[in-house]
Amino acid sequence: MICLLSISSLWALTGSASERTGKASVSPGYPVTPGDVYSVSYSLSGSAFSVQLTVDKNYLAQVPGFGKFQTEGMTYYELRGQVEQLVNDLFPGSVPVMTISSSGVFEVLVKGEVQIAQEVPAWSFERLSSIVDAVKTSYTSYRDVEIISKGGSSRIVDLFMGRRTGDVTQNPYLAYGDTIILRPYERQIILRGDVKRPGSYQLKEDENLLDVIEILGDGFTSTADQSQIQISRILGSTEGQGSTFYLNLSDDPEDLPLMDMDSITIPRWTDYRPIVTLQGAIGTSEEGTSVSSRVIVNITEGELLSSVMRKVQAQFTKVSDLEHVSVIRSETGDSVDVNVEELLLTGNRDLDLVLSDRDMVIIPFTQYYVYVTGSVVSPGRFPYIVNKSWDYYMGLAGGFDIDSHSGSRVRITDVYGDKHKQKERIIQPEDVIFAPRNNPIFWIGKYGGDIAILTASLTSLIILTNYMGTLNSNNYTPIPTP
Repeated sequence: MICLLSISSLWALTGSASERTGKASVSPGYPVTPGDVYSVSYSLSGSAFSVQLTVDKNYLAQVPGFGKFQTEGMTYYELRGQVEQLVNDLFPGSVPVMTISSSGVFEVLVKGEVQIAQEVPAWSFERLSSIVDAVKTSYTSYRDVEIISKGGSSRIVDLFMGRRTGDVTQNPYLAYGDTIILRPYERQIILRGDVKRPGSYQLKEDENLLDVIEILGDGFTSTADQSQIQISRILGSTEGQGSTFYLNLSDDPEDLPLMDMDSITIPRWTDYRPIVTLQGAIGTSEEGTSVSSRVIVNITEGELLSSVMRKVQAQFTKVSDLEHVSVIRSETGDSVDVNVEELLLTGNRDLDLVLSDRDMVIIPFTQYYVYVTGSVVSPGRFPYIVNKSWDYYMGLAGGFDIDSHSGSRVRITDVYGDKHKQKERIIQPEDVIFAPRNNPIFWIGKYGGDIAILTASLTSLIILTNYMGTLNSNNYTPIPTP
């Protein structure tokens, strides 16, 4: 909803009356302004007197009982000097003093590319930018703001550059009778990437690519890749799909004419440096997680594995098995095992490797669980506790299943498949404790019926064979039967 600015709302931007009066009183350059009220105090025959003078719209200030002053073009201190001199000439020794009671408030007309053309309040230390910011639209240009004075003279200021450089001539104070004309911008572009001041910029008529980069963007950074400047253009395509093209400014700078809504991207040459990929237990936060993460790290020629691992050591967690890291060479596919934990703690160069582009570093997981399986009551995964023996975890699993296991014999295997002696092993994370099915009664119960059926079938076969032999030969010798 568009509405007129109220005086109260604008004063919220420019300060209170007392703040404005205080600033004007101590500023030698404060110009006498229609609406100013001044107080002149003096003493005469031991008595104190005070008179006020107000500056009218014609810049005429009258000191009651003393005279008039034409103040246009004068500063507060110049007028003060003349008034105090006049009073002192008439009454020598009266010690006259002139002060500002209140600074003048006037209105300036703002029109053009604004929410609505209107007169807005201002005072002599009101800069152009505060008025423009209050009335602008999304299409208002900051690059060619016109100010027409009370006398009819016109000037164009670049408010953007005034703010950028601090040039107050491009962001001037407003004066009584000024008219501000705002225009819509013709071209606005987006500058991204490796320039010192990326952002969205409005362009003047004669500004193009080089001006955008060198002036508005304040130049390339030291890592800018000037050979692959990307221009994405929305307008000008017959099918409305836009287009993208690239320029090489490193050899022959070309001042390309730009269009409204163009997007310019300056890439960074360091993005194309060699990389290594770290994969596995890195960047994970939940203890025990098995979700593999992937981190890409830029390297320089000759960089060591220890250097890369220190870069990312903040991303290691409790489940990162740094003792069994593998480096897979990109050129040959060979895998090299490295104890990174030892490498980082000792700095042993014999353990270190020089990395190459696209090498992959695999960091395995250390799961803080122990697995109990086989002939137990409740096989499963149980939290690892330091310095616990196998029977502790067997208790967590409910003990042996006596129907299928006899004795207390178990097999212990570590995460790498190596077997360990039951009496000597202090259980480690990811150990597997296996209780074999070694109870004879279990096997008899499971396969006894099958054995009986097999025995009966074999006996029947022997009897049948004997019988068939008797029929076929009188000399047949029977096969003994059990």
